[in-house]
Amino acid sequence: MSEFGNPRTDVRTALSAAGWREDSRGRLVAANGMVWSEVNDLRDSGLDGPGGSWSIHFDSNVPATVIVAACLAAAGQAVTR
Repeated sequence: MSEFGNPRTDVRTALSAAGWREDSRGRLVAANGMVWSEVNDLRDSGLDGPGGSWSIHFDSNVPATVIVAACLAAAGQAVTR
């Protein structure tokens, strides 16, 4: 679970259901190495490429559906409704 007081449970639930696993630092990791994590207690989050090769920042006002779709697309997973 997140170290922050207001976790993006909406995103966590969707990515977990898609097979992403939580690591020891509370980040969710896809099978191909993509990493999504909360970055502060304001609900900002980020998506990092394998090995930190690139990253995308999501402000707190970005809807969960957009974050989940971006994460799944980056991981090469189908986006379903």
